[in-house]
Amino acid sequence: MLTELKGLCPNCFGTGFTEAFCPDCGYSLGEVNGQDRALPAGTILFNRYLVGRVLGIGGFGITYKAYDTLYRSVCAVKEYAPEGLAYRSGGSVTMQINTAGGPDRYRHGMQRFIEEAQILKQLENVPAVVKIYECFKENQTAYFVMEYLDGSNLRSVVKAMGNTIAGSDITDIVAQIGRTMDVIHRSTGILHRDITPDNIYILNEGGAPRILDFGSAKQVSMKDKQEFSVELKRGFAPPEQYSRTGKQGAYSDVYALATTYYYALTGQMLPDALDRLGGVSYTPLYQLRPDVSRKISDAVVWVLELNYKGRTQTMGQFVDEIQEGVHREQEIRPARTGTAVPYMEVLTGRTAGPRWNLPSNVEIRLGRSPIKCNIILTDDPQISKVHCVLIYDRDAGEFLLQDMSTNHTYVNGVQLEKYAVYRYKPELEFMLAGPQCMVKAGISYE
Repeated sequence: MLTELKGLCPNCFGTGFTEAFCPDCGYSLGEVNGQDRALPAGTILFNRYLVGRVLGIGGFGITYKAYDTLYRSVCAVKEYAPEGLAYRSGGSVTMQINTAGGPDRYRHGMQRFIEEAQILKQLENVPAVVKIYECFKENQTAYFVMEYLDGSNLRSVVKAMGNTIAGSDITDIVAQIGRTMDVIHRSTGILHRDITPDNIYILNEGGAPRILDFGSAKQVSMKDKQEFSVELKRGFAPPEQYSRTGKQGAYSDVYALATTYYYALTGQMLPDALDRLGGVSYTPLYQLRPDVSRKISDAVVWVLELNYKGRTQTMGQFVDEIQEGVHREQEIRPARTGTAVPYMEVLTGRTAGPRWNLPSNVEIRLGRSPIKCNIILTDDPQISKVHCVLIYDRDAGEFLLQDMSTNHTYVNGVQLEKYAVYRYKPELEFMLAGPQCMVKAGISYE
């Protein structure tokens, strides 16, 4: 019976959950929904999907972690739940329409919500786009079921890491999203119209990016004159998106991706497009990030032209230019000679400064235990006795990193899966438990 599944943990869906706590994953009942629009954890949808904890809540929808009882797998369910237009009361799962907000607006919004699911379904074979499995109506609202993504959005990663993420890593993330959007633009004519750091998701496993939230998307015909709803994020949207009749195209998404790139590299938002039209300027990338070449900085300047006619027109062109800039940076670095010596140094915290040369092909344990670890790090009590293991594989020229901790190890703000072994080319920077202990592993030449 599906009703028997309601006692599962809202986070890991394990059977050990009590009324207050899950001993398997540490989830606490105090973390549950707490929103008057949200479904209670344990609700069954479509006689199949068990609703778990809230993953995110916005102005138009709520996303839940969920369990597919047919395939016995974790998924995500997005619910149409517009703030101000609908509510739930008395523990009911049925959405109540706020008559003062306008039933017509509610129905129109629900149709747009369903269209988002249909757009994503069209793109199910495009890499880096979240996969959609099913769409249905229930409880006087609509839902779509999609793959569950375990990770963090790019904004959270940047906030956690500051300006410590390598420019080449950010370029790689942006390039993957740009290539994906280039395929979408050319094959379907669909514009995303809401590319921001919030809508680029970085998976914990492998660090692969995904592009999310096609709720503002629009299919464009180059032959017809079209009007657009004014939906935008200030600081990321181009000026033409501020008008219903502004001429929008692939170049509009290119502008938004460039502003996202700028934010990811600097941690700073660009001035709003309307402020820029009024004369407000911005600092070029190369002045804020010395490790970013003038070629990349100039490529961003060309994309950020306020007049779309003078702007870089396609995602493909923009990606080619920033990737060429990275390759050019690598070409002009002087050749390294001598013997490669792997090393590790602490970058932040009370113990910042020490540097150790590491033997190759030897397991180096990092943590608080002077008995079990080769390198002792006592900056924070959240660092585990044996927090992680680092090995330099001389034959492959790579560092192997394995998390062994309670409070996690992070690379580029992405949490590593416990006990999994990850490979990285030098130089590698990673955090033990948090930014209070940042460590760098690299190669010197002697």
